[in-house]
Amino acid sequence: MSIRRASRPAVEALIGQLIDGEFEILDALGAGSHADVFLARQRSVGGRRLAIKMLSYLYLSLPEADGRRAAAAMLREAELLGHLQSSCFVKVYRTGYTPDRRPYIAMELAEGPTLQQVMASKPTWEPAQMVTVLRQWADGLAELHTRGWVHRDVTPANCVVGESAIHGVRVQTYDLGTATALADRPDRFAVGWEKERPPGTPAYMSPEQALGNVVDARADQFALALIAFEWLAGARAVPADATRASLVLEYLRGDGPIPHKPLQHFRQNIPRAVDDVFARALHRDPSKRYAETRDFVNALAEHLPGNRSVFTDPSLFGRLLARMRKR
Repeated sequence: MSIRRASRPAVEALIGQLIDGEFEILDALGAGSHADVFLARQRSVGGRRLAIKMLSYLYLSLPEADGRRAAAAMLREAELLGHLQSSCFVKVYRTGYTPDRRPYIAMELAEGPTLQQVMASKPTWEPAQMVTVLRQWADGLAELHTRGWVHRDVTPANCVVGESAIHGVRVQTYDLGTATALADRPDRFAVGWEKERPPGTPAYMSPEQALGNVVDARADQFALALIAFEWLAGARAVPADATRASLVLEYLRGDGPIPHKPLQHFRQNIPRAVDDVFARALHRDPSKRYAETRDFVNALAEHLPGNRSVFTDPSLFGRLLARMRKR
């Protein structure tokens, strides 16, 4: 089953429409492989701004059984988000259907730049800036894992970095469309998709997921370690010439080292112990990684130099946030 990306005109046609007589679509926020996300206003709650995640209209052209499965997966995602208590996950306000019977999720609006935008604006950050974000993210993933789920698509694009009165920064994620419950399948761990096209984002995928093999919480740990390495190094852990998804998958399915070069190659002030942390978290064998994602973050924080408390470049963060609010 393949899905084409919804065209921009098709997405823009929804702007200004009223969903369920309650949610006024204001703007398009983004699009994934299965759904589009919109900025909306809820008329009955003082004009509250929120996000509407809606199954792509392209699913309407699929056979009925495939459309039902896609709709059920989105509603299951909403149910999972509704059960999670961590502040890392957005709150769900309501689920429903559009007039053409596409399911939608009305959810908390995560305001701020994505981590992908943050990293692109300033590729290398002070260690404490990174640890503050990673620790919150690892706490959220810990709850997900405790409930028997694996995210399978931990990426900078799925992480929004906003403001918090308590911590100075608040990490939120809104996309659990690829998450799977370990108990869903008889073997408890198999990725139920074609091995040649595993779900997730190849650039932040573990070798076992790329192979279509066993996945558990340590696959999410691997993804978070890839993000941390890229954030510190300003370069990805796979070779730079692996630019296309197919080439990344080929490298992950091979036996080349991950990372392909130690962190010290990119940042001279990083202790060797930090390279040892990444060597363990990015080990091809999941059994050789840390037992929990938080263990990886704690080990990284312990060995990073100058690990202070919060963001040391608030001006950049403020500019990014202001830019997002203007949309």
